[in-house]
Amino acid sequence: MVNILRMDFYRAVRSKSFWILLGSLVVLGLIAMGSISYMLSPEFMQTMQNASGAAASSGFQFGISTPGGEQIDMSEVSQSIDQAQYMLSGLTPMALIGNIFMNGGGLACLFVVFIAIFFAAEFENGFSKNVFTASPSRTVYLLTRAVEIVLFAIVFTLVTAAATLAGAAIFGIETVAASTGDMALWFALVVLVLSGMGMLTALFVWLTRKMAAAIAIGIVVGSGLVVSIVQALLSLFPDIEHLGDFTLYACMRSLGVGLDGGLSVAHIAAVSLVFLVGYAALSLLILKKKDV
Repeated sequence: MVNILRMDFYRAVRSKSFWILLGSLVVLGLIAMGSISYMLSPEFMQTMQNASGAAASSGFQFGISTPGGEQIDMSEVSQSIDQAQYMLSGLTPMALIGNIFMNGGGLACLFVVFIAIFFAAEFENGFSKNVFTASPSRTVYLLTRAVEIVLFAIVFTLVTAAATLAGAAIFGIETVAASTGDMALWFALVVLVLSGMGMLTALFVWLTRKMAAAIAIGIVVGSGLVVSIVQALLSLFPDIEHLGDFTLYACMRSLGVGLDGGLSVAHIAAVSLVFLVGYAALSLLILKKKDV
């Protein structure tokens, strides 16, 4: 198992996709912090107010059209920006990271794309034959891959948090202080949820042995597309609407706000562990039934 881990991490650090996706997280974090910094600046509000005043004095209505064709007056836009500024200035580090990378599924999507590429590559280039020759046990293979998924989830979460907080420091964005214990607990829960999503993606890799199919499934899971549809349907039935909270995507969205995002720590941990273990059990069945 140790030898397989050593070989895989050597393969990971030599993988272009690993560095491209991690680099994407860093770039996105810095761009997001720069954009927020500009939106929080007095110059931005002054620009919006000047534009609104100039339009009003000339007799024109200056505003923004929504995709539905509705015209929003500039005064309303300025008020919304002012409210956004107030909200952003009072975020904890966890909520700041979550607003950028978790509520929209950005971190999850990039992570599962890497898992799909990395795990599928060993079947496409024949590396899996060497792995199963060195260690024929499917159980050992699965345990090794589960450890790798967790470790990769730690790396992706760590880079995401570091890039966002470094960007906040560079652009002078202040956050509300959070205790080290809360940050550590939040970090562990994010890793746990990501690991569950990664295991589901790996399951489809082992089922299909196709990189494209696994990437597509992973993005659907990470973005919460299916879960959002299911939650919309469940909202029609108030008695069972709460079932939408028992999904990995719902747990990630809750963590996007912080530890007080609506779902308890115990709920998130339990749901994540159930999915992680369940997907691992299904994966073992698939690995035992399919040839390399």
